[in-house]
Amino acid sequence: MKIHSFIVFLFFTQISFAQRIFDLDPEVRENSIEINNTAVDMISKGNYESAARILETVIKEDPSFHAAYLNFYRAGGQVESKKEKVIQTLREGLLIFEEDDEMAYYLGNILQKENRLDEAIQAYSDAIKFSKINGEEFELVWAYHFNRGNCFLKSNQYSKAIPDYDYALKLSPSNADVLTNRGFCHYKVKNNDMACADWKEAKRLGNAQTERYLQSFCK
Repeated sequence: MKIHSFIVFLFFTQISFAQRIFDLDPEVRENSIEINNTAVDMISKGNYESAARILETVIKEDPSFHAAYLNFYRAGGQVESKKEKVIQTLREGLLIFEEDDEMAYYLGNILQKENRLDEAIQAYSDAIKFSKINGEEFELVWAYHFNRGNCFLKSNQYSKAIPDYDYALKLSPSNADVLTNRGFCHYKVKNNDMACADWKEAKRLGNAQTERYLQSFCK
């Protein structure tokens, strides 16, 4: 089965978390903003390695500059040699930006891509916990549940995945990818009628892949 994922590199930044306070020279922050803008331009042109390199400098000199962490994930996540550094940096960022559900989510994403599923589940669980504090209005919150569900699915924990998909659908109704993956989990735990219902609805919403499941398992 092809597992449908939602691992984004676009940012819908929210600022609603606790943050440690740093004394900062205004010139340092101005420099950080300028370098971050340069990095964003590099990323848009696919120059990920150079962008990641200059963002590392920003984070070292200005560790409270939130945007640099997100863009370092965006750039460094595309460079094989930088992935472990991205994981380390996001973990360090979460010590500064306490209860930052968005950053915890991005940590989960890169861990999931590296197939470090137990660690990814913990990161997504943190994101979900923080979202309960910060509010679930942020438009990526459904994906916290969806991607934790995907990690459970990948590790054959189908019964644990289903409640995450249920909640993702509560926040993102009529999501064909969530329905497709939930249907697979229902099938694996012998809920065939529920699996077929999910796949039929996913097909109606435009997921053509489910036709194969319907023909194979829903006769």
